[in-house]
Amino acid sequence: MDLSIDGFNALCVKAEGRDKLARFFQYSARAFVGFSSMAAPKSGSTLMKVEGHARTAMTQLAGARRTHRWCKEFPVIQSIPKSLNITDPIDRALDLFQKVSLATFMMIDHFGQLKQWKILPGGKRSGTGTIQLGLKFFCFSNFIAAIVQAKKFLSLSMSEEDKSQEKMKCSKTAFKHLLLVLQTAHLSLLYQTHDAWVGVAGMITSTMDFMAQWPEKKVPSNPDAKAKVK
Repeated sequence: MDLSIDGFNALCVKAEGRDKLARFFQYSARAFVGFSSMAAPKSGSTLMKVEGHARTAMTQLAGARRTHRWCKEFPVIQSIPKSLNITDPIDRALDLFQKVSLATFMMIDHFGQLKQWKILPGGKRSGTGTIQLGLKFFCFSNFIAAIVQAKKFLSLSMSEEDKSQEKMKCSKTAFKHLLLVLQTAHLSLLYQTHDAWVGVAGMITSTMDFMAQWPEKKVPSNPDAKAKVK
C-alpha cells in the first residue's frame, strides 16, 4: 500500500474511496454515541455536549452518503441478467436474490430520502420508516452474500489444490457481510443490539472497504536490471 500523501490523495479522488472514508467517521461517531450512553452523562456536562456533536456528525454524514448513493443501483440492475446464466440452480438463486434485494434497498432508500425532503408525501418521519424498510432488504442482501461466500469457502476446502489465499479472501468477505448484517439489522429495527457495537462493526467494515480502494505502492523500475537484460 502507498501510505504517502499521494496515495491518500489517490484514494480520495475515487468516489467510492471518499464514501468509505466518510462511512468510517460516520460509524466512529455512532460508536462514540453508543459508548457515551453507557456512561450516562449528566445534562449539560462536557460528555453530553460532545455526544450531541457526534450525533450531528453521524446524521449529516449519513445524509450526505445517501445523496451520493443515487444511481448506484444501475450497475446492480444491469448485472442481474448475468445471474440467470449461472449453471448451478442454487448459486443462480442466491446470486439473483442478493442482487435484487440490493437494488431494492437502493431504490427504496431514494424514496425515503425524497420523503424526508418532503418532495413526496409522507413527512420526515415517514421517510425514516421507508429508509428502515430499505435497510431490511440490505440486511437480507448481506445475509445472502455471507451464505455465498461460505458456500464458496466449503467448495474450496474440498478441492485438492492449495487455495489458501482464496479461502482467506472468502473468510474475510463473509466476516464483513456478517458484520453488515449486524449493522443493518440494528438500523432497520429488525433486531436492535447497541449503537456501540454497531459503530465498532461499522468502523471495521469501513476500514476493510477503504483499504481495498487504497492504491498500491508503485515499485520503482531498476535501470541496472534493464541494462543487464540488454
